[in-house]
Amino acid sequence: MTHRSLSEVPLPDQEIIELVRQSCVDIPEGSTRLARSFYENLFMMVPEVRSMFSEDIKPQQQRMADALLSVVRYLDSPDDVARYLQRLGRQHRDELGVLPEHYPHVGRALVRAVSEVSPTWSSSMSSAWVLVYQWITANMIAGAEQASQPAHASHRRR
Repeated sequence: MTHRSLSEVPLPDQEIIELVRQSCVDIPEGSTRLARSFYENLFMMVPEVRSMFSEDIKPQQQRMADALLSVVRYLDSPDDVARYLQRLGRQHRDELGVLPEHYPHVGRALVRAVSEVSPTWSSSMSSAWVLVYQWITANMIAGAEQASQPAHASHRRR
């Protein structure tokens, strides 16, 4: 998964969104199992990011799962979700030190986690998750970059 700018990544169509939603519906133990699998995969794939998180990862796991499932649930309101994701991107940058180069690793860990815990997983769901994750990532990175740009001085005379 490579990072693409927000202008290059349209919101996936309704069929793609429904595939992603379907993959989340019957996850045993719900969001807890998904989050646990996600972080296990992430730390296995990229051990150096473990230090970005507190020793007790459980609160972060729950926040991540709640956020992800909310985004999936509300993809029919893309403007609201985009604003939320941009704010989340700023928070991840400021609180965890997340950089754009971290997002592809997160995407791979996420797709693997969903594939491990979803009883209805299919290859078409994998492709759907990649498309939705690219849109999520583009919004989060746009939010982080927007906030990191220097403020412009006003040239207005007083």
